Amino acid sequence: MLQLKASKPVVVAIQLGAVWAVGAVALPMMWQALLVAALAGAAGLIAVMALVAGVAVLAYLIMVIAATRDVSVLGATGGRRVLWALLVTGLGTVGWAAGWAVTDVAGLGVSSNPLLRFLLGGVPFALVAGLFLRGWQFSATALGLSVVLAGATVAVLRQESPDEFERRLVVAGVHRETAYAVAIPGYLPTDDRDYGNRLGGSRFRPENPEAVPPDRYISINAYDRLSPGEQMCAQPTAQDSRLTWGSCTVEKDGLVYRHNEIQHGYQVTVGRRYVTVVGTPAVDHDLLRAAALSLRLATAEELGGGQAQTGGYYAATVPGYVGQVTGIPPGMLYAPADQTGNGAQSVSISLDVSYAGSDDICFRTTECTPDGGGLTYVRNEDGHGYVMRRDEMNVRIMGGLRADRTLLRQAALDARPATDEELRRAVPPLEAREPLDRLRQWLRTF
Repeated sequence: MLQLKASKPVVVAIQLGAVWAVGAVALPMMWQALLVAALAGAAGLIAVMALVAGVAVLAYLIMVIAATRDVSVLGATGGRRVLWALLVTGLGTVGWAAGWAVTDVAGLGVSSNPLLRFLLGGVPFALVAGLFLRGWQFSATALGLSVVLAGATVAVLRQESPDEFERRLVVAGVHRETAYAVAIPGYLPTDDRDYGNRLGGSRFRPENPEAVPPDRYISINAYDRLSPGEQMCAQPTAQDSRLTWGSCTVEKDGLVYRHNEIQHGYQVTVGRRYVTVVGTPAVDHDLLRAAALSLRLATAEELGGGQAQTGGYYAATVPGYVGQVTGIPPGMLYAPADQTGNGAQSVSISLDVSYAGSDDICFRTTECTPDGGGLTYVRNEDGHGYVMRRDEMNVRIMGGLRADRTLLRQAALDARPATDEELRRAVPPLEAREPLDRLRQWLRTF
């Protein structure tokens, strides 16, 4: 087989130039041919072309190493030459693919420039071949350049391109114009828009769990059947009712008080039905007892006109509470008339931003009072807060009725557009569908 007889530097240059041509000329041509076949829908042809191309590259590289065997540590025998060809093909192709990915991510425009594609495409193959050259000067140089390029590749792949960031925003439904951030003393953002450093852009909860008041509501439901064999303090238990477990106490007038960690109340027989009066733990025991003693069929006014009385809706007298019809199970639900019994909701705070041109800030409010400087105080049945006009946007900070008004006002003044870095933290990553995407996400974990 042909062996070149020339000075070592010349043979080295010939070998590196020959392997460089694989990435600069052969691989791009094969890639274009495979792409044309894919667009034509010829799946079988693609497989055949890929196999033929791989064999052709290996055969070409075996001829190259055979002709330049004296300058390579893997050029002495046929087996080593095949190993050399496989290593150059495999590692070079990996470096070639990574190189295009890196240049695209970095926005260098190499893939769209024919001259740069030609000059840089063969570099990974030449570096791999350089690692196996005789003489530490050659191999050390190739190794050093490979390490530098590998480090740069990792650094670039870990970075997020502008296009990727924009796609993340689109998928998450986030618009820069309406993405605002604020930090509220004593509150932490919930997970739906946490920008870090206590900054949030959506919902906020009290930092201290003890600052969250308990839920206070009473539900009244009627049942037709009893659960066979189930009793509490000798009182049968209505089937599917909410008071089926826990402790019980027989009171002086015969009422059976049932209670557990989740709820407490009474089951009262009214005609042919078994009616339960159940409250959350924060509801006063005496209030529940009075409600149980005042049970009656709900009137049309209490049902609100939207539900006909079927004989299964019962109401009670509950001072300070207002009732409304519930659907599943059918019944009545009583909550404090001052809207302060809805637990976490009564102290939660939210940030919402809308376009001012299509936003009537006084719509469905019980109070809408200008506060100067583009600030307006608004109140409705279950919350209050401030709306701040900023250019073409209305920045709305709303809280439950127990949220501090001064705190809400300051939050409306402090709210500002979120930065790109804050958005990057809060917006979830794109779904990794390609191996390169999974590699990039894995690299970002370090």
